[in-house]
Amino acid sequence: EGLTAMHAGGSMQAAADTLTEQLLESAEIPPPGFGHRMHTKDPRAGSLLLLAHELGFDGPYMQMLRAIERSLAKHPTLASRPMPINIDGAIAAVCGDIGLPPETADALLLISRVPGLAAHAMEEQGREIPMRTIDPAKHHYDGPAERRLTTRRK
Repeated sequence: EGLTAMHAGGSMQAAADTLTEQLLESAEIPPPGFGHRMHTKDPRAGSLLLLAHELGFDGPYMQMLRAIERSLAKHPTLASRPMPINIDGAIAAVCGDIGLPPETADALLLISRVPGLAAHAMEEQGREIPMRTIDPAKHHYDGPAERRLTTRRK
């Protein structure tokens, strides 16, 4: 929608600002592709966008994604609530810039979650009894410690 508005006339940032206002009016905040429940900046998204940029795929979809992120960050009613680009937004933008149709991007979003789901299922099968009740207030994570992900490729 942002790219269509930009092609109708105006700058990319103006189109992103208009789209942000429309999202606020429709109460679609955070919009798809933005925000993360744990991170103030999704490290996976940054790594993917950097890799795509290094490979020469920093096209209009990725540029519009960044323009929307700037618009969300500077909006007065949203300034205190970080809404960075998340991995879903990054995958969608990269897919757009390399010419993949939205249906293919949707499949890639699903495929990218399979390793984590498989690891979680294997851990559950190996460590826990089946059909148990989990109290969200009483669980404790005892897996590997948080690690710093690099933002640059070597």
